[in-house]
Amino acid sequence: MHAKLKGEKLEAKLEKVIVDGLKMKSDVFVRDLAQLEAIIAANPFKAFTKATSSFMVVYFMRGPATAAELEAMAKTSLTGEEIKQGKDCLYIKFPQGQGVSKLNMPKLGSARNWNTVTKLAAALGGE
Repeated sequence: MHAKLKGEKLEAKLEKVIVDGLKMKSDVFVRDLAQLEAIIAANPFKAFTKATSSFMVVYFMRGPATAAELEAMAKTSLTGEEIKQGKDCLYIKFPQGQGVSKLNMPKLGSARNWNTVTKLAAALGGE
């Protein structure tokens, strides 16, 4: 599927479709194949991801987290979570799983586990 709209314009259009159709506000984050491949390649937790991919999360955002936001998140990292900044995303290790985590996400975003990220890239024609 090839979208005529790209990036922020496509995100705004999809958000409007959701509001109009479902009467619900939802933020949408769009990434193309090149962006997903770059996110996959830049993963700072490759060994952890290889061993436990379902406990690795990419948190998509519209821009980078601030130093204050990263510090606030670190204060709620009570079960060994590790957070690294990526390009318009955060890489988050959940060694004990997301279900037990108390990690507070201070910025609007959308989390997807590593398996989903790689499946999305594959569906778009990546590896």
